[in-house]
This record gives sequence, structure tokens and C-alpha cells, in this order.
Amino acid sequence: MSRRRFAEVGALAGASALIVTAVGLAIWGSGGASTVPGATPDAIEHDPAGASFDLQTALDEAAPGSTVTVPAGEHQGSFVVRVPGVTVRGEAGALLDGMEEGSVLTIDAPDVTVRDLSVHDSGSNPVGTPSAIFVGRGADDVHVQDVVIEHSFFGITVQHASGVVIERTSITGSGIITGELHAVDAGASPQAHDMGTMGADESDRLRGDGIWLFEADDAVVRDCQIEHVRDGVYLTYGQGATLERNHIVDSRYAVHDMFAHDATIVDNVMRANLTGMVLMYGDPVLAQGNVITENGSPSTGFGVLIKDAGGVTLRANVIADNRVGVHVEDAGRTGGDPTLLQDNTIAMNQIGLVLFPSADTVVTGNGFVENTTQVALGGQGTTQAVWTVEGVGNYWSDYGGFDASGDGTGDLAYTQSGRVSQLLAEDPLLLALASGPAFRLLSAVEDKWAPTDPVVMDVAPQTSPGSPSLRGDPQGTRVPLWIPGAAAVLAGSWSLVRARRPRRRMVATHG
Repeated sequence: MSRRRFAEVGALAGASALIVTAVGLAIWGSGGASTVPGATPDAIEHDPAGASFDLQTALDEAAPGSTVTVPAGEHQGSFVVRVPGVTVRGEAGALLDGMEEGSVLTIDAPDVTVRDLSVHDSGSNPVGTPSAIFVGRGADDVHVQDVVIEHSFFGITVQHASGVVIERTSITGSGIITGELHAVDAGASPQAHDMGTMGADESDRLRGDGIWLFEADDAVVRDCQIEHVRDGVYLTYGQGATLERNHIVDSRYAVHDMFAHDATIVDNVMRANLTGMVLMYGDPVLAQGNVITENGSPSTGFGVLIKDAGGVTLRANVIADNRVGVHVEDAGRTGGDPTLLQDNTIAMNQIGLVLFPSADTVVTGNGFVENTTQVALGGQGTTQAVWTVEGVGNYWSDYGGFDASGDGTGDLAYTQSGRVSQLLAEDPLLLALASGPAFRLLSAVEDKWAPTDPVVMDVAPQTSPGSPSLRGDPQGTRVPLWIPGAAAVLAGSWSLVRARRPRRRMVATHG
């Protein structure tokens, strides 16, 4: 190396060392990264105000309508708000630590506001409903805003209170998920909601729900980030809940609705959960403008599951890259209006739509795009589905007809007999066949053999989609499995032979 080149390299190395040293001094001087917004670990551990401040005394002595300011620092214990109208506001770096005993902050008075706090470490097992924030009976019109919750069994629990608003709050859980098959276990009680038990090892710690609303009327959950919990938002009984603009990821069910009434679920993102929405036994529900993707669990993996619920409306949602896009079972049979699927994009799922014969369903204006199987029949019998409303059917990416007049409606009906599709639904391993040309040929031949009682009879198929476009690239991309043509024909023929045997219930959807 020349002397000049050696000098240039030395100068570059010296500059790099100076940069690294400066960055290190900056990090050392700031106390390092902090998980508590606006605070450093030094402030939390050594803040003299935090060390001397008695939060429970301040809460007990507060006048109605006053503000209790929680100074920066770690405040350990369980705290209770008993005075109505109080605002509990944290300074930057204020942290409530429950020491893994019971609930951290319990609100037993109406019109209370909790804001700008971090709340950690409630009890770690379900006994006593340990929550980071617990809103009790009669604590109406409570507001929780800009709160960070971590490492608590339940994030926020609301029981027997009305008008509670939870917004701009982050809830992060930990532990393992149990009860994955709860919603599809035919033997489970409708009231069941497995709480599980605490394992001997920390790795066996179980997750509770992010937000649990029990007999909570007119609750609002808005602009929240919820992840790594059991159910993102769990609604039981109560009425008038609104869930809007929330992000719920990496949980069991993003939204779990049982026996709730008049729920509105709009503009949420539910990604990479075991199942997106589970709607059971309640009515009515409006789910609109949501993005529900990447629910790929082989046991559940539903974008939306509707079971024994009346008056469910799914409108203008994007439901993509799930094992099953939408599953409708017994909807409307137990009361209420039919299920309405309108203007949704149901795309790139293994199965786009599963309909049971007992499902009273209206399907119009949707875009069924490149699902491995567009529609499958669950159980035995024929569907009650209506596929065209006022001359508007659905868009089907595999439609083979034409539109001679150019009015946007196909001149031939879209039909799908469903025999092969049902076999694929019953035996998910056969889905590997569906990517090859042999399966397409087999389906076409099967449709000619079985033209009666089709699963789908859309007399006004749309020739271009009018439903919402996909928003962003899905995080998980399914890779087509190409099978040699001869093997596909052989396995497909075996499937048709099996179709003559008595049908069994869907293993994939009934646990």
C-alpha cells in the first residue's frame, strides 16, 4: 500500500472512531434507551419526587374535579381512584408498577380521566381479573388516554360501566396463547372463555385480553395499538360498543364478540392474528372498512367467523391472505336479519367464503379475487345464499363468461357446483393441487357433471371489481405449490371417488 493510501485509510479510521465515541457518549449521557415515553431509567430510579410521592394518599385527598399529577419515577403497588371527576395525569417518565399483584390501577368512581402514564406488571394469572387498569361497576364516563401498558394479564378491563372511552393507548402482552379452537369447538359452551392457568416456568405465562368489555354499554376503543395478547378486544354482553382505527396484531382473536349488541367495528387493521374477527351469538354488528390479513393458523385462520349471530353486516372490508376469508355458520337462524356481505374485497385466501346450509346470507358487490377456492360449502345440504341484489352480483376473478353489451355485467351466470371445493375444505392438504392446471381442468369437468344445486349461482356477475383495493403488500405471501400434472389428476380423481361416500364435517373448521 502506498504511503498516501495508508494515510487516507488512517484518516478514515480516525473519523469513524470519533463518530462512534460521540454516539457512545450521547447514549451514555442520556441514560440509554427507555421504554417509558419521555423518561430515562435514571429518572425512573432516582427521581426524588417519585421516591417521596404517595400516590394513594394523593388520590384519597383529591377534591372532585381536581387533577392529581404523578411525578416521574416508579410508583409501586396497587392504587384505587374513589373520588369522582378526578384526572390522574402522569409527568414524563411516570410509571405505575403493580409488582405482579392484582390490578395496578382500579377506578371506582365516575368521570375519571387517566392519561400520560405507563402501567406495568399486574398479577400474572386470571384469579381476580388482574388488569393494568380496572374500571369497576358504576365508574361511568371514564376516559383512558395516551397510556402505555405492558406485561399485565389483562390490559384494560371494564365491567358494568357505561360511556368508557379508551384512546391512543398501547397495550403489549406476553406469554403463550391457549383456547385457539374456542370459537369452532362444537362441544364448547357459548359462555366459555378459557382463562387457563399459570405455568411453572415464566415461558408458560399465559396471555389475557388486551381490552375486555363486560356488560359495558356505549364503550369506545379508538386509535389503540394492541399486540401479543389473547383477544385484542373482547366484547361480552353490553351494547353500543364502537371500535375504530385500532391496530391489533399477533394475538388469538383480534376482535371477539359474544352476546354483544349493536357493535360497530370500523377502519381497524387486524394483521397476523390466529383469527381476525369472531362474531358469535350477538346482533346486530356493523364491520366496515377494516383490513383483515394474514390469519393463517391451520386450525382456525379465519378472517371473519360469524356463528349463530343475526344481522351482521360486512361492508367494504379488505379480507386477504387468510386460510379462510369469511366463514358463516347458522347466521340468522337464531334470530335477527341475514348476514350481509357487501362490497368487500375477499382476495388471495386459501378459501374465500365458507357457507353452511343453515347460513342465511346475502352476498353482493364483493370482489372474489384469486382465492385458491372461491366458495366452499360447509356441512351437508344446499346454501340459502342470495348472490344478486337489484341486478348487482359479485366480481369473480375466474369468471369465464363475457359482457357483449359492455354494461359491466356478464352475460352468463357464474356458477360453482362446489363438490371439489368442499373436498378441498375438508382436506386442506389437497389445497396443494389447486395451484396447478390439472385442478382447473378437473373443476371444469366436475361442474359439467354436477350442474344441479350449485354452491354459487350468481346471475349478474360483475366484470370488473368495485370493492376496495388491497392496501399495501401483505406481509406474508403464499407461495404456489406446483404439483406434477399426472399426480394432480390422480389425486383429484381419488377426491371425486371419495365424494360418493357419506360426507363428514369439516375437520379444519370444527377442531
